[in-house]
Amino acid sequence: MSSAVHLHPRAWPVWDLFFPPLCAICGRSLTPDAILFCAQCWADAPVADAHDLRPLKHTDVVRAGYRFGGEDVVRESVHALKFDGMKRLASVMARHLIPRMPVRMVEVDAVWCEVPLHWLRRAARGFNQSRLLADELAAATGHAAPVSLLRRVRATPSQTSRSYRERAANVRDAFALRRSRSLPESVLLIDDVITTGATVDECARTLKAAGVKWVGALAFALTHPT
Repeated sequence: MSSAVHLHPRAWPVWDLFFPPLCAICGRSLTPDAILFCAQCWADAPVADAHDLRPLKHTDVVRAGYRFGGEDVVRESVHALKFDGMKRLASVMARHLIPRMPVRMVEVDAVWCEVPLHWLRRAARGFNQSRLLADELAAATGHAAPVSLLRRVRATPSQTSRSYRERAANVRDAFALRRSRSLPESVLLIDDVITTGATVDECARTLKAAGVKWVGALAFALTHPT
């Protein structure tokens, strides 16, 4: 598979009678409610382990639904959302993530907050994929809508292929509080993918320096350490 899916859901049901949409991973026929990927590929998706990530200094708990990095539905859905603009996949990803969320993350009296993008990157992409995911999770679970507590004040270079220390240095002081927001005692950060945890930990550091007492992080996927 390539690193990004370039297929798109068909818009005309009549077209599907002659050319049924197929799963972009395995080629099976898709059900009418499926987007790009079939139920079997989702069932085969590699599940994240709670021990896949090193403990973080400022983040109290980190959880993710799936492992990221293989040539599978996890990676392809993330890339299709982020790079191909398939925003409808956010609801599918949220639906599959919810059963893997610790119950306390749904029930805890915490404000949900997306990991922000720098405004230049958001303008270029047209959306923040983490915010889309957070919105879909909140809508599906009945949780209060996410609140944008943070803004990204530096357009940091790509984190790809960087070590944890390099990533941590790259994002140091990259986030700031939004002035108009009052801070809660507890915050759950939501992101699409966590690699080393340096970004969410810097977000947590910023929040705790301002007085937040507990910060957790939830991601759709987590890169498995090598």
